[in-house]
Amino acid sequence: MPYPDLANSKAGWEPRVSAKINKLPSFVTHFLAILTGAVGVTSFAPFHFWPGYFISLIAFGVLVISSTTAKSACWRGFFVALGFFGAGVSWVYVSIAEYGQVGAFIAGLITFAFVAVLCAFWALSAWASWRLIKRFPNLSASMWITLCFLLGEFLRSTLFTGFPWLLPGYAIENTWLFELLPIGGIWLTSTGVVFTASVLAGLLLRRDNPFPLLGMLLMIWASSAYLHYFPIAWVQQTGTLKTTLVQGNVKQDEKWLTQTAGKSLAYYQQATIEHLDSELVVWPETAITYVYPQIKPYLTSFSEELANSNTTLITGVPDISEDRKNYYNAIWATGNGFGLYYKQHLVPFGEYIPFSDYIGPILDVFGMPMSNFKQGDDNQPVLQVGEWGVAPFICYEIVYAEQVRRMVRDSDFLITISNDGWFGTSFGPWQHLQIAQFRAKESGRYVIRATNTGITAFINEKGEIESQAPQFERTTLTAEAKAFTGNTPYVNWGYWPTLWLLGMCVILSYCHTLILSRKKSS
Repeated sequence: MPYPDLANSKAGWEPRVSAKINKLPSFVTHFLAILTGAVGVTSFAPFHFWPGYFISLIAFGVLVISSTTAKSACWRGFFVALGFFGAGVSWVYVSIAEYGQVGAFIAGLITFAFVAVLCAFWALSAWASWRLIKRFPNLSASMWITLCFLLGEFLRSTLFTGFPWLLPGYAIENTWLFELLPIGGIWLTSTGVVFTASVLAGLLLRRDNPFPLLGMLLMIWASSAYLHYFPIAWVQQTGTLKTTLVQGNVKQDEKWLTQTAGKSLAYYQQATIEHLDSELVVWPETAITYVYPQIKPYLTSFSEELANSNTTLITGVPDISEDRKNYYNAIWATGNGFGLYYKQHLVPFGEYIPFSDYIGPILDVFGMPMSNFKQGDDNQPVLQVGEWGVAPFICYEIVYAEQVRRMVRDSDFLITISNDGWFGTSFGPWQHLQIAQFRAKESGRYVIRATNTGITAFINEKGEIESQAPQFERTTLTAEAKAFTGNTPYVNWGYWPTLWLLGMCVILSYCHTLILSRKKSS
């Protein structure tokens, strides 16, 4: 079945803009695509220029709609993504080059391969959008782009444990859309961002009839504005907890050395003793580099001292199974609290090697050190800090909104410990902090964030940073953390508000197109 000629149809297509784009040499179009993609990174921390990501997505939509073939659309989508992810996750290169023991050239190749995999999802979204626009013109081009792009981002976030970093919804921290987080989480805000940019792209090319789409946009933004000026108290405060975070600032290349382990532990202990008036003290990820069975007897008297002062210590520590075959990245609560939690989402190539039977020998040739942590169970209980329940997350886990949502119901506040020393002075740690702010807003819980080199911070239930420690300093940070009870709509309903919104957009867009078609035929 031949595709309809949209360029010469009465659908409102503006052929001149499309013709001008397609007259450009491919390398010029691709170069411009890379530039517009890179602009999108400015919407995220530490820049916070929220229009940047909209510029990237509008360019994505315009380039896809104006493409003459599915292949052209695919490549254009790839190059927009190359600019975006090439700039946005450039911090991956820092960790590989400085600590991977493979050299700058191999580190560059590995980083490019990683970025190319991320770009493939945008490229497939562009390809699928173009095909569906041509095959099913009864649904607006903007709707097809929105649906395909969100599906691509969802797959990027879930396949092979997923990489849900720099999702569209993280671009709107300083806009009204931020208020949608307690209702539908990061996927509802992502839908608002992608739908807005796609509609604007369609309008720029006069591809879509604006009325139903602009009506939906008005509803999304007006609802967000209402929640901004008339906020709803989804959760209730139940108490406060004086908390001290200890930032050890141990250099990454010295962290696991034998001569460093004892000195680091001594510092953490001394800093804790100086803050026994705090009900909770938190050390970073793997602050203790001795394995749990080895360190637990050694810290028995220290734990008793903590318990006597009604202080709970939560720290990162590696654990090993009884048969000494499996290692775990863990959080341990001791003193006036208890619990041991094993990390569920491990970092590929950092904490485990995917398809290690095949890839392992290759990395051995490159000289890359291999980690061999095992994944923790999905249904682990929360930690206890006195009478409070604490949902723990280790480093990368805080980016998984659904994992956080599952554990919020049993918790009074959230703790995330990390070691962003791998990423040096790049903006990776700032993006990581921003993601933690979104988890706080979604769940209506305080987030206590302790890191090795920064950024250590207290984040309130509104997603606002109340206090933070400077990066690359050995210091402590003390504040009154607040405990909350109750659940936000997102915690209760998960994806359903997002699916409802998408369904309404599709139905209104489709019905409006059918009505126009019948009027024309009559």
